[in-house]
Amino acid sequence: MEITRKTEYAVSALVELAIHPNEHISSKIIASRQEIPTNFLPQIMALLSAEGWVVGVRGPGGGVRLAVEPENITVYDVIELIEGPIAISKCLGTEISCQREGGCPMQPVWLEAQKEFTKVLQRTTIADLVRNTP
Repeated sequence: MEITRKTEYAVSALVELAIHPNEHISSKIIASRQEIPTNFLPQIMALLSAEGWVVGVRGPGGGVRLAVEPENITVYDVIELIEGPIAISKCLGTEISCQREGGCPMQPVWLEAQKEFTKVLQRTTIADLVRNTP
């Protein structure tokens, strides 16, 4: 699994919205401030909206805003929304079964690494990222 730019852009968009709570911000402004290609934003916003994390208002003064507290969205949540289930090795993926499963010396290492990786992503929220933003 590789975390794609699309996921990075989704996190950046959520951070931008969290920096400006209760404000409706246009996609054009989000794209400009966070250096996100404007062609990515509509599909990202559609996913974030479908998840209930953002709401949009059309017309003058419209835009999008966070619909939930940034403390309630983890980096793990965003990655899984955009990328699907997280697996640091193909061995741990849900679609591939390994012939060596249960007998591979690397399997316990991958499982432990996956567990620790997941812990970091699950405890890091969008609010945490806002606090780390200069």
